[in-house]
Amino acid sequence: MTPNRYSPEGVLSTLLLIALSLVILLQIAGRMGLFPGQVWTEELIRWLWVWMACLGLSEAERYQQHLRMDMVPSLWSAAFRRLVYRVIDAMTGILALYMAWLGFKGVLRTWNDESVTLMVSDAVLYAALPVGALLWAMRLFLRLAGKRQPQPWSST
Repeated sequence: MTPNRYSPEGVLSTLLLIALSLVILLQIAGRMGLFPGQVWTEELIRWLWVWMACLGLSEAERYQQHLRMDMVPSLWSAAFRRLVYRVIDAMTGILALYMAWLGFKGVLRTWNDESVTLMVSDAVLYAALPVGALLWAMRLFLRLAGKRQPQPWSST
């Protein structure tokens, strides 16, 4: 089964990449003296990058692009390989949920802190981790349930 062409996190990651590129161009133009440099661009670039990376976790899982060592498992029977990969997916899903919990605690801890240049709460930045980790866990658990996700072990 091939994943659908577009996903919400993929579309959002693409929009963030476009925004990131535009802000970088703005920062470069300001540094070249075309107009006064904007101090907020550097921080916004970091925030966009973090959000794009955290959303990208889910999109990479959707297309099975995370690293997966398969030299030794290729020697195993298909049934045993399927079992091992399911256990790995379940444990990774649990780890992703734990990361989401830690990220949520980070959001709560930074709720009242204001960004240096963007005039918004730092919690907006820290929210990228729980959102990305929850989406990642969702993709893993969907694959475990056999729904809308390709199986990495079904091709061999």
